[in-house]
Order: sequence, then C-alpha cells, then structure tokens
Amino acid sequence: MRTALLLRWLTMALLPASPVGSQTNAAPEPPLTVATLFSNPKFSSAALSADGRTLAVIYAQGDKQLIVTRSLQGGELKPIAQAPDPETRLNWLAWANDHRLLVSAQARNPDAVGMRSRVTRLFGVDADGGKFEWLGRRWPRFGQDRLQPFEQDRIVHWTPGDPEHVLVQVDPPYRDEWPRVMRMDVRSGTLRPVAPPQRGVLSWYADARGSVRAGAGYVDGRWYELWTRLGGDGPFERVLRQQALAEGPEFLDFHPIANDRIYVRQDHEGRAAVFAFDLRERKLGERVFAHPVVDVDGLQHAAAGDQRVVGVRYTVDRREIRYFDDAAQETYEALKANIGRTEGSVVDVEPVDSSTDGRWQLLRVSSDIVPPAWWVYDREQRKLAQLMEERPGLPRSRLSAMRRIDYKARDGMNIPAYLTLPANGASGPHPMIVLVHGGPWARDAIGWDPEVQLFASRGYAVLQVNFRGSTGLGTAHLQAGYREWGQKIQDDITDGVRWAIDNGYADAGRVGIYGASFGGYAALAGLVRTPGLYRAAAAYAPVTDIEQLLDDDQWYAWGYDWHETLIGGDRERLRANSPLRQVARINAPVLLGHGEDDPRIHVRQSQRMAAALREAGKPVTYLEFPDEVHGFLIERNRLRWYETVASFFDEALRASGAEGQVPGA
Repeated sequence: MRTALLLRWLTMALLPASPVGSQTNAAPEPPLTVATLFSNPKFSSAALSADGRTLAVIYAQGDKQLIVTRSLQGGELKPIAQAPDPETRLNWLAWANDHRLLVSAQARNPDAVGMRSRVTRLFGVDADGGKFEWLGRRWPRFGQDRLQPFEQDRIVHWTPGDPEHVLVQVDPPYRDEWPRVMRMDVRSGTLRPVAPPQRGVLSWYADARGSVRAGAGYVDGRWYELWTRLGGDGPFERVLRQQALAEGPEFLDFHPIANDRIYVRQDHEGRAAVFAFDLRERKLGERVFAHPVVDVDGLQHAAAGDQRVVGVRYTVDRREIRYFDDAAQETYEALKANIGRTEGSVVDVEPVDSSTDGRWQLLRVSSDIVPPAWWVYDREQRKLAQLMEERPGLPRSRLSAMRRIDYKARDGMNIPAYLTLPANGASGPHPMIVLVHGGPWARDAIGWDPEVQLFASRGYAVLQVNFRGSTGLGTAHLQAGYREWGQKIQDDITDGVRWAIDNGYADAGRVGIYGASFGGYAALAGLVRTPGLYRAAAAYAPVTDIEQLLDDDQWYAWGYDWHETLIGGDRERLRANSPLRQVARINAPVLLGHGEDDPRIHVRQSQRMAAALREAGKPVTYLEFPDEVHGFLIERNRLRWYETVASFFDEALRASGAEGQVPGA
C-alpha cells in the first residue's frame, strides 16, 4: 500500500490550530516572554492505560506539579496526586497496569558526602488517587525501612504478563557494589532479587518476555564487557571484552524472535550501524541497518510496555524512524505528512505509548516552529486528534525556522550547523548569539528549542555548530574532536561565526556566545581564544578548569582512562586551555550561573571563575541556584536565569553599535 493511499484513509479530528509563519509586512511584534518559553510545561509525560481508556499526565501550575487523569475520549481533568514536598520534582509517569501508576521523581540524597546531590525515586498511586506512597524503601543489604540513597527509576521491564510487578535496576551508592535487578511489587514496593550484581555491569537488560539475559558496562575505566545468557536461568557468560570507546560491537537490545541473537551497534564504513550478533558463535552477523550519511541513534520499540524492537532511529537534520515492517513505515510517514499539513510544518512524530491491543497510539508532535503537543491515533477508525499542547497559547507567528548550513573549517573539514533568523523579516546583518551545545559528545538538530526562540524573537540570528567531536555524524567527525577542547573545536565555532559575518547574516560588532556545561566552557574559551570576536558570554554550569574536572573524578566517576582519550592527560596543555587560568585575556562581560546540587560539574568551577574575574577587575555577574542540578528543576530559578540571560545580551549587544571589525585569527 502506498503512502498516498494511506493519506486518503486518514481523517482528522482536530482542536483549532494557531497560524504558522512569519508576518513580514505586519508591525513588529514584541518578543516572546521568558515565562512563555521556560515556565514548566502545562502538560508533560502523557501516558495511556493498557486498555486505552484513560490518559494520565503531569500537570503543572508554576512549581506545583499534579498527576491528573481523564478519559481518552475527553472530559474533565481529575487530580489524583501531587509531589509530596517542594524539593521533590516529577520526571515521568507510566501505567504499571490499568489501575496503578508509577511516577519517577528526584529527591534529595539524605546521605550525600562531599557534595549536595539528588537521587531518583519511584512512587506509586492508584488511578483513583488511593495508595499514594514511595516504593522500594527496603534495601536488601541492610533491611532498612527508610528512603535509601540508591537510584531506582530505570525500568528494566514492565512485565505485561505480570501486571502487579515490574523489574527495576537498583543502583546502590556504595563503591564496592554494582547495580542489580529487583522485582518490585507495584503496590507494596517490596523488592526481590532477580539478577545478582556482576563486577563491571552498569546496565542490565531483559528480553521482550521479561527475562534478564544481558548486562554491560565498563571495568576499570578501560574495558567494555558484555555478559549474556541464552536462557532465563542459566549462568551469565562474558561474550565481549574490548577497549572502551572501541568502534563496536556494543549491546543495543534483543532480537524479537531469535533467542540466540542480539542487536549491537558496530562501525560500518565510518558510521555506527545496527548488526545482529550470534551469541552461540560469539560473532557478528548480518547488517540490519546502516544509514549512508549519519550514525544510528538507537532502536525503536513497539510501545512503552511492549519492548519488542520494531525499527531504528537516526538523525540527519531531524529525528527519523525507520521501521523494519514496510506497512508500519507507511503508517508512520502518513501520520507525519497529515499532521504536518495541519501544522504547516515538517514535524517530528514520536510514538510514546499505545494500548495493549494496538488500537490507540499516543504521539508527541513538535518541530522547530511547532511547540510540543500530544496527539492520539485511532488505528481502527484511522482518525487523528490533538489532545493537548504542552504550552497552550504560545503565539506561533513569533517563532522562527531553523535551517541547515554547511561551511569549511580552516583545515578543510566540513562543519554542519543550523542558522535561525528572526521571523520579523528584518534584513541582516543581525546581532547574533552563538548557541553552543553541551557534551561535547552531543549534537544539535532541527527541532523545538526554546533557547533558539528566545533569542530569535528578540531580533538575534542564532548559530548552532556541530563542531568536530559532535556525535551522530560519523566516527571521523567524532574522533577529530578528541583532546581538542579549546583548540580545534573552538576554531570550528570561530570559523562558523566568520562564515555568518562574511555572508551578511551577523553584525561583526554584535556577537555573543552562550552555552551550558561544555557549551558554557566553549563560551568562556571563546573570550580567551579570540578576544574581541565576542562582545559578551554567558555560561551555565560550565567547566572552567579542566584539570579540576579530572581531579573531581572521585565525585563524578567518568572513568579516568576515558579522559586520556577524550580530553587528554597533558596537564600543562589543559591548564593553558582552561578559562580560569586565562582570565587576563577576557575583555568582555561575563554572566555565570550554576546549581548547588550539580552532580556532573561541581559548583566550585563557577565559584572560582567568578572570584578570579572579580579579582582581575573584569565585569562578571554570578547567579548561584540552591536545590538545582545540571540544569533546572525549579521553575522560579529557570525563569530568573533566562530573564537575566536575555537582559544581559540585550544590554551588551544592543549597546555595541552596528559596526564592528572582524579580529584576526
């Protein structure tokens, strides 16, 4: 059946949609407010009950988070529970069965040593609001009946054949122990061991039937190991041992039919592809999927509770799914096309849940100019309906489209990037914000990004660079960024700025740079490496001293041997590329922010940077946020930060004038 035919079968039952597109001839509209973009989404983490009758969702009123339900067919929202205290923030919810919900939350770690931190917890609540309580209170090692500081919200399997239990991975806080799999009673929270801990295994996996049959992880920060068993009761055997960061094979999931095969990620012609792996022969099998341009991101599963592998996911410029079944692929493409016509944009469609019988499918829909919304597809009636928007009332006319650009770095490497111009239709050159992604082992793509929209609605061009070291773009692109912090990675960003200036998109005298985590490091490194190119820099949770990052390994446990490959061990070079050690070269105003509970980059990184800038007489503003992590959990803190960021760049760049010179390399 062709996609065009399927499109004619689909009918729409839609809520009114806001108009999409720029208004080039209209009077200038005010910028989008910080609250519109960065308040807690009104609706998030929607989930569908197994029978398809009931929708559950996290509903936010400011920092107050409620769990609400309603009939899938419509009707009033019914509040059934809320977070037990202001310091507990809800992450996601899912149906364990038709009558019981599980909810993941972040709570303060009561036993943190050396730094403040948070841990994930699970609690359960009945669909009618009854029996609301924390689960998994009893830690088997000690038999203690209190909230323990171990991570437990990773669901290994939803066990649809046993709806009163789920399999969870429990990560203990003790360095002499390893994660284990426990069977959790979804009502009482009682934990029973399923798979014993294994040295080096950090992640456990169950097959589609719920049998724990694989574990993978890293030993001594040097070796990747995979342990598997063919049956549910046999011993685990090590089937793979290879150097960390090798090009494969790496466990992905189980084959949906063959008991003796698994799916692995393996390098193929310079890109990560999906292969079958024979457990009996312990060797690579047939290639399942390889994209000619980009890496495979991961595998697509049938639904939240149905863990059968049905396809692969990848990203060229937008997130895509390729189903193994041609009919499923045609349906997916038809849904995207139909919703896209209604929204006036190419959209990302993410299947997130479905009823057990497959009739009802819950979809999350978004794009660069379409704020996220929840849709439902009725397979039986072939009908689509929008259920709710995460940010109702956000004015579409003020949203700006992202577009792909490519340019050559100074050494000839091709660098893909994304450029967003203001939707107001004003001609360039524009003041510009360089928005640097974190990682650096991550990537930017076309999709919903409130930071991009914040700046674009205020008249800025926005440049996002997939510099060398970014993921998803092939092995050569990734490895070219190894040990290049502050060096070739930074040059790639600089070359992108020069491209935007030379092509008339950016005003050379009004360029700012902003990022978080590694992106924050790059923002500060830009001021050091190219003084005069940027008129201001803002950084949230940045690395400011790379050497200190390595020494903080006792808290963060990245794996020291990885540092030698990814970052490097030459302490003199690391110090030379650390903004903290180079504050004398900084001649532009700096805005810093950091959360006190950051579990990845210690708050001292920003504290010391702010102190060094003040001591050197440099203009710096520093905001420190209690109760925050490597990002934002609390709405008031998030709003305060982005209000400050917007005002900071408006003051620094609007006052810089329209003329500027491009400094030398």
